[in-house]
Amino acid sequence: MDMDKKDKQLLSLLYENSRMSFVQIGKRISLSSSAVEKRFRKIIETNLILLLFADINFSKIGLKSYRLYFKLDSMDEQTEKKILNFFEEYPQTAWGVICEGEYDVLWRILGKDERDVEKASSMIIEKFGEKIIEKTMTCSIHQRYLSWNRALDSNRQLSKEIENLDEIGNVEENDLKIISALYENSRISTIEISRIVKLTPEAVKYRIKRLIDRGILKGYTAWFNADQLNMNLYKIMIGFKGLTKQRETEFINFCIENDNVIYVNKTIGSWDIELDVITENNQEFHAFTSKIKTRFSDIIGRHVSISIIKERMLNPLRK
Repeated sequence: MDMDKKDKQLLSLLYENSRMSFVQIGKRISLSSSAVEKRFRKIIETNLILLLFADINFSKIGLKSYRLYFKLDSMDEQTEKKILNFFEEYPQTAWGVICEGEYDVLWRILGKDERDVEKASSMIIEKFGEKIIEKTMTCSIHQRYLSWNRALDSNRQLSKEIENLDEIGNVEENDLKIISALYENSRISTIEISRIVKLTPEAVKYRIKRLIDRGILKGYTAWFNADQLNMNLYKIMIGFKGLTKQRETEFINFCIENDNVIYVNKTIGSWDIELDVITENNQEFHAFTSKIKTRFSDIIGRHVSISIIKERMLNPLRK
């Protein structure tokens, strides 16, 4: 998509709060609400936005975020299509990726515990096990979304702290339906949600406010299609060595302040931390990795990277 400054400002605001009304956005970027809506429709039609969703602290509703990585002995176009279809059909899929590098497939799911992971792992191995030669897993304990200002020529925005390991709260079925609707489309109207949960719009507004007050609903954001922004998307997985709390804080602060980093995921499992990074080309990615390895050579142990080729962002609560 050929974007101008106003389009990029619109995308920056959608990252900040994807539920913001066209009127509110228009006031921020000096356009009429109808002009904002026209630009928004064009952006949606070009598949520049993969998902407009709610920031949910899933641990508070009894769910954890798991990532499964697979290396295959071969990967043709037909296999890619089958794997992507599998991601779409599996109801707990949050993110499914075909990639290049250390791994060929990345799969993020939500589950209550390791039994859900075992079930998911068994299903994908049953379908593609003859090609899988290596698999590994991590469980998220702290996640942050960071702005795409490197691609949008904007200022760095505050990081969004999303998931933490937290105590499970008491969430009613109607609350879960509301959460699911907002994750599917953060711009869904209160009236539309009220039809889904069969409550009045006022009752829906009250429940949304209560979810915010309880720290379950953290806000609303957007995930963009890096290709449509003429950017390459990479993921770096790092295992630390000799890590201290001070150096870990310095490392995370470096990532938060660096325009190339759009996502930080602290994990337990095969890796200690995962970074999502956007760059214009391989040279810029090389410069970033060289900088981070030089600055934190005392704590970076084994590390690998993958290039994201195709991805699916899905609602893991859709069923």
